[in-house]
Amino acid sequence: MKIKISEIENSSNKTLKIDYSEIYEEFNKEVPVKATLNAQIIGELIKISGQIDAKLNLTCDLCLKDFTKEFNIDVEEYYAKNSLNDQYGQEFEVKENSFVEDLNGKDEIDITDFIYQSIILNIPNKLVCDINCNGSEKVNQYLKTDFTDPRLEIFKTIKIEKE
Repeated sequence: MKIKISEIENSSNKTLKIDYSEIYEEFNKEVPVKATLNAQIIGELIKISGQIDAKLNLTCDLCLKDFTKEFNIDVEEYYAKNSLNDQYGQEFEVKENSFVEDLNGKDEIDITDFIYQSIILNIPNKLVCDINCNGSEKVNQYLKTDFTDPRLEIFKTIKIEKE
């Protein structure tokens, strides 16, 4: 879904409410990702903020079972209507609100990509189906408990003399 900047500019108070619902095949084929967003023009910037709700089908890293996890993500993103490279020199200090995506004069914003990236960035590094999951025997048999490299055994015999 793409939002035209002219739609935002022509809406009351230069704020556009967006109700979004779409199925992402890579997340969950049955349940759509839903989002309630507000797009607002603030000077030369466009602020998109709101809530994303998604149910993702994931695989546990410990037991390899499939499970579903719900995500409720608060988002806030800024877009610059015109190129920012003209305003800044080669070097500038990055501050709290310096992360702005440059549209380079485009007349629309791709909400589908924005929502996809927001979900991906909120998936934890380690996926665990349950807080009490200890893995399965099938997985645990492949895990090594001794990670000693025999080539490094020589370092255990080194003695350091104090002066």
